[in-house]
Amino acid sequence: MTTAPVKQVLRCEQHGAVAGWQCTVCHHALCPDCAATRPIHPVSVTVCARCGEMAEQLVQKKGEGASLAQRIPGAFAFPFKGEGLPAWLGISLWMWATSWLGALGFLIGWGGAMGSFFGLTRSTARGAEGLELSDFQDFISGVLLPVVRFTVAMAPAWVGALAAQYFQLPWLTWASLGLTVVWSPTAFIGAATNANLADMLNPFRVLRASAMLGRDFSVYVGALAAVSVVMLLSFPLAIIVNRVVLVPVAGGVMTQMILTYGPFVAARVAGLVLMLHGPVFGWGDERDSYEPILKDVEPRGAVPEKRTLPKHLPGAIELEPEVRPPPPMHPAERSDRFQALEVNPHAAPPDAATFDVALLPSHGEQSAVEIRKSIKAGRADAALDGFRATGLSASEALTFEELVWLGQIAAQHIDYESAELAFSRASVRKAPPEALGRARVMLARLLAERLNRKDDAAGWMKRIVEEHAGTPAATYADEWLKKS
Repeated sequence: MTTAPVKQVLRCEQHGAVAGWQCTVCHHALCPDCAATRPIHPVSVTVCARCGEMAEQLVQKKGEGASLAQRIPGAFAFPFKGEGLPAWLGISLWMWATSWLGALGFLIGWGGAMGSFFGLTRSTARGAEGLELSDFQDFISGVLLPVVRFTVAMAPAWVGALAAQYFQLPWLTWASLGLTVVWSPTAFIGAATNANLADMLNPFRVLRASAMLGRDFSVYVGALAAVSVVMLLSFPLAIIVNRVVLVPVAGGVMTQMILTYGPFVAARVAGLVLMLHGPVFGWGDERDSYEPILKDVEPRGAVPEKRTLPKHLPGAIELEPEVRPPPPMHPAERSDRFQALEVNPHAAPPDAATFDVALLPSHGEQSAVEIRKSIKAGRADAALDGFRATGLSASEALTFEELVWLGQIAAQHIDYESAELAFSRASVRKAPPEALGRARVMLARLLAERLNRKDDAAGWMKRIVEEHAGTPAATYADEWLKKS
């Protein structure tokens, strides 16, 4: 997914609907009916249904799409729909099964459930459809550590209560209650994200995180207060259900579902806070702060049969053009070492032959071979992973077309560092003037639009104008320089 943050919601000119994409060539704002999906092996890309060129997805800060207060009601309904219901049922079954083991079973049951609640918080923050729940395969990480982390998160509550009772100081009870309100909500998120225990016990860090949430902290605390009321009401309701429903297993599981509803919702609410304020907790990166304007909406338009470009625009130079697999390398373009090694790799050398170390491929050449195999097999992710690992050395053995292809794939995966490396290496290779100019434009646009290095981009644009006169790349670069 490409990111194109917008400050205001754009609307489609043709249908008046909210736009979720924008064409990179004709620059029209595109609603789902004006955007289409074009399969380009080995990936599928979103294109403009008007001109057929690449369209990039419009995104916005997650808080701009819906505020925390607007998302809270959905958290209370979440256990009853989608994947929330089977997850809630699974946790309740686990609690019921472990309840037969007495006090130890209670500890094991809540430890495993707490691990699942932490996973629910993380998966909610990622916006994932699946829930990252505990698999109970490791007793220490699945049961014991969640108990320890939750105990640390609730330290002001239980430490203050014990101290107040021991010293018989009523005011200490109220003080610990106040500290719990400003401490535990953010400490719980720290526990869910596996924050350092020392940081979770650091008052400065925890209280600073609470303050950094701003107005949403009061919304968060208010939601947890509502959950607390629900939990208080759940106890008498659970007793009634346990006595009325006499069906084996069903009664016990229903009782546990009532008791775990509150914690389940609280974990979901914490995940919503983490989703909107991840950087406060050191969670995720800048990309995680954005979400598509049209979330869960797919393009519905048709791909135009013939592409047409507006006459007033220069030739189409886009950052993510159609990504076609590069042509296979001609044997004549390969090094002598490659030829010697690949003629017959299984044949034994002559008896009198001496071992020539120069015939062995370098590490970069070996890496390039693996990357090339992935490209030919249509495995874009594998090719990109190989380039990420050995980009500097492999780039010397990759062809111009392969480097440009890898740069486009990396840009589509929002891996701008790898895209810059691929485009920059391609931009100093020998290639047909138009192809080389196009690669340099893609590099310049990447620097300006994605990496915010406009001075470097301007340097490349000037070079394109000077060295590629008469090509679409030079026309585009000249227009870009005039607007900058």
